[in-house]
Amino acid sequence: MKHNRTIVASVLAALALPAAAGNLTLTTGLDYSRGDFGTNTTSETWYMPIAAKYETGPVTLKLTVPYLSVKNAVVTQEGTPIQGTNCSGTKTGMGDITASAGYNLLDGNSGGLLLDAVAKVKAPTAENDCLGSAKTDYALQFDVAKTFGALTTFGTLGWKDMGNKDLRNPFYASVGISTKVAPDTTVGAAYDWRGKLSTGSDPISEASLFVSQKLSAQWKLQVYGVKGFSDNSPDWGGGMMVSYTY
Repeated sequence: MKHNRTIVASVLAALALPAAAGNLTLTTGLDYSRGDFGTNTTSETWYMPIAAKYETGPVTLKLTVPYLSVKNAVVTQEGTPIQGTNCSGTKTGMGDITASAGYNLLDGNSGGLLLDAVAKVKAPTAENDCLGSAKTDYALQFDVAKTFGALTTFGTLGWKDMGNKDLRNPFYASVGISTKVAPDTTVGAAYDWRGKLSTGSDPISEASLFVSQKLSAQWKLQVYGVKGFSDNSPDWGGGMMVSYTY
């Protein structure tokens, strides 16, 4: 799953940080995960995204281009079974590109509820079948957050069309909480879940801890760790992301 909802959660948690001025945000970083995913082989993944987010009024547009290095690929970064048949050893290259468009339904002003509707599409742009799903998939989700003083609660509820008749189209969800420990620092925890893709598979089930630190008016750093609780989640992982807002 590449902790997509973990990263979304930390972005939502950043509501507790002072907002940076500007409409364009660029994000990159490095993520590592490791697990056997219910097999006899240990898979290791290094993931480096390059993401651009543009906000104008209630609309948010985002494009993520990932670069991957995967040893013994078993599942994609979203937890989908790999279609490739010869994925032992280490494969490197560009992964599947994801684009999304979100619309702010409730702005959360004055301590109210923040609610976004987000549509996503992931294109099969991976350089080989060991780095992506080889299918186009679509998702629709709702992100919600509410601040209670220094405390922020947040969550996501969504549904994905896998674009593959051999797989179920699952619901997914996340819930989390964060709090300020300093004016520019937020810490929190989140839990991510996604339904089974087939009768014999496991759901995704994982928890994360994260820290979001505002370094300046433009720069922000996020560090997180992840622990999986199912065969379709990594045994553990973690990473860091840095963002610059223009």
